[in-house]
Amino acid sequence: MDKSMAMHRGRKQKNSIKIKIIESLDSLIKARFIIVFIIFVLMLLFKVHGSSINLWDQYVSDYSDGADSGLIFGTPRQIRSDEWLVQTPYSLSQTQTGFRAHNEVITLNGQDMTVGYNSPAFTLATIAKPFTWGYVLLGKEYGLSWYWGIKLIGLVLFSFEIGLILSRRNKYIALLTSLWIPFSSAIQWWFVSPVGDLVFFMLGFLTAIYNYFYYHENKPKRMAFSIISAICASGFILVLYPALQVPFGYLILLFLVGFFLEFKSKLVLDKFDGLFIGLAVLITLILVGGSILFSWDSIYAVMHTIYPGNRISTGGDFDKKDIFLFLMNWKMSFTDVSYSNNSELSGFYQFFFVILPLAPVLFYKKVKDNYYGFLLFIYSCIQLLWVLVKFPMSFAKITLWSFVPEERALLSFSFTAVLLSVWFISYIWEQNKIDKIAIIGIIALNATAYFYALYRGNLRLYLSKTEIIIILVMSILILSSLLLKRKGLFSILFVSVILFTGLTVNPIARGVAPIYDKKIGHKITEINRTDPNQLWVGERLMYSYLPMFGVHTFNGVAFTPDMTMWKVLDADGKQEKIYNRYAHIHADITNEKPDLELLNSDALLVRLDSESIKKIGIKYLVTYKEINSLATDDVKFDKLYGPDKDGAYIYKAIY
Repeated sequence: MDKSMAMHRGRKQKNSIKIKIIESLDSLIKARFIIVFIIFVLMLLFKVHGSSINLWDQYVSDYSDGADSGLIFGTPRQIRSDEWLVQTPYSLSQTQTGFRAHNEVITLNGQDMTVGYNSPAFTLATIAKPFTWGYVLLGKEYGLSWYWGIKLIGLVLFSFEIGLILSRRNKYIALLTSLWIPFSSAIQWWFVSPVGDLVFFMLGFLTAIYNYFYYHENKPKRMAFSIISAICASGFILVLYPALQVPFGYLILLFLVGFFLEFKSKLVLDKFDGLFIGLAVLITLILVGGSILFSWDSIYAVMHTIYPGNRISTGGDFDKKDIFLFLMNWKMSFTDVSYSNNSELSGFYQFFFVILPLAPVLFYKKVKDNYYGFLLFIYSCIQLLWVLVKFPMSFAKITLWSFVPEERALLSFSFTAVLLSVWFISYIWEQNKIDKIAIIGIIALNATAYFYALYRGNLRLYLSKTEIIIILVMSILILSSLLLKRKGLFSILFVSVILFTGLTVNPIARGVAPIYDKKIGHKITEINRTDPNQLWVGERLMYSYLPMFGVHTFNGVAFTPDMTMWKVLDADGKQEKIYNRYAHIHADITNEKPDLELLNSDALLVRLDSESIKKIGIKYLVTYKEINSLATDDVKFDKLYGPDKDGAYIYKAIY
C-alpha cells in the first residue's frame, strides 16, 4: 500500500512539474512580442550588437585616452571579413556621407549603394531593407544595434510562424523552430551576408502570405500582411545574390503551392483581395522596378565581371563524404577549421537521412494529407542531386541553377531539410509509435553514415577521436529521443546543441569605439574637416577604414568595377581581367613601376609611385613606412602623423 501511494505521489509530482513547464512555455509564447520588443529596446539603449568590428583593434590599436573597446563577451571573427571589413564599413560610410544612393568616397568614382551590400541610403531600395532603417533614423551607433536586433528578432518571430505552419499549429514545435533556425551555425556565421538576408526575407514573405489567408476574415490584418509581403518580396529580390536566390526562389514557389492546397477549399476571395493583392504587387513593382532601373548600369557591370559574373556551375563537384558537415558545427566557435574556413563549412542540423528511409511509409498513398512534407522532401532530394551529380550545361542554364555553386546548394538543401524536419517531428509525434525494430534500423543507418563521414571524410582532419565518439553518442541520444517520442528529453538535448552552436559564434559588443575612438581616426577626421573632398589612398586595410570617416578613398572595396579609374595604369585595357571584378583593392606606395597584381579572386594590389600619385590626384596617404625617400622634383611628401603603435603614418602629397 505504501509503495503504491509513493508511486502515485511520484506521478502526481511529475505531472505537476510538467504542467508548470507547459504553463511557463504558454506564457512565454503568449508574451513573445512583448519580450522581443523589450530586448530590442534594451539593445538600442545600450548600443549592443554582434559585429566583429573589434577586429580593427588588431590593425588600428592606438585608442584615444579613456576610450573603451566595447567588447562585452565572445570572440570577434576574423573570417567574417564580409561583415567587419566590408558591409559594416559600407553602412558606416553612408552615415558620414549623407546616405546618398551613390557613395562618392569609395573608390575614385564611387559605388552604387543598392548593389553595394544593400547599404542604407535615401532610395526606394532602403524601404525594402528594414534592418538598415536604424542607420537612417538614428545614426551609426544605434543603427548598428538596430541592424543586429531587427534581423535576429525578425528571424525568431518568422521562424516561429513557419513552425506553426509546418506543425499544424503546434506552438511548442513552433517555439523549437524559433530557436532552431536563427541560432543555426549557418545563420550565425553568415548573419551579415546574403544568407541571413535571404532567409529573413523568405521567411517574412511566406509568413505574410500564409497569414493573409489564415486571418482572411480580418481586413486590417489582410492589409498589414499584404504590405509586409511586398516589403519582404522586394528585399529578397534586391539582395542580388543568385547563388542562393535561385534555390530559395524554388522553395518559395513550393510553399505557395502548399498554401494553395491548404486554403483552396477553405475560403472565397472577395473584392478586398483585389485591392490588397494589387497594393502588394504595386509596392513590389515600385520598389524593385525603381531600384533596378536606377542601378541598372551597376547591376549590368556586376553581371559581366570576371568574378563573380562569369561563375558557372553544373553541379556534382562536391565530396560526398562531407554532406554531414553540420556534425562539427558545435566546435567551430572555439577552434577554427584548419583545412577550410568556418563560414563555408557551417550548416543546419537536420534529420533528412532519418526521413529518407521512412519516405515510402510517410508518403505512400498519403501525399494528399502531407503535402508540405512531400514537397519539401522532393525538393530536398533534387537539391542533394545537384550537389552530388553533374548535369548538362543546357539544363543548368534553363533552370538557372548554373548560378548555384555546389556549396550554396548544400546550404539551401540543409535549410530545406530543416523545414522538412520540423514537419517530420510534428508528424511522427502525432502518430502511433514507430516499430522499435524500424527505429533501431534507422538509428543504426544514420550512426553508420555519421561514423563513415567522421572517419573517412575531411571531418577527421578537424575532430579528435574523443570528439567523434561524443558526437556519435549525442546523435544517437537525440535520434532515439526523437523517434521514441521522448519529447522533453529531445527538446532539451537538441535545443542545447543548437544554442551551444549558435550563441557562441558572434561576439556581444557595444558602440563603435574600435573604429572612431582611435588616435589615427581623430587625425583623419581633423584633416578631412579642415581640407575636405580630397582624394586619399591607404595601405593595408586602410582601404576599408578611411571611407568610414567620409574620406574619399582611391582604393576601397569595389562591388562594381570602376573601369575608368585604372586608365592611368592601364590605358590600353590589357589588365582588365585583373580589375573587372568584385575586389578588395590593396595599395602599396613604392618607387617601383606602377602595376596591378591579382592576389586572389576578390582582391588585387595596386602599386603606386610618386608620378602616378600626382596623375591620379591623390593628396593624402596613409602608409606603414616612411616615404620621404620617394619624393621627386615634382612630388614632395609632408608627414602629418605617425608613427603610431601600428607603424602608421599620414602624409600629404605636395605637387
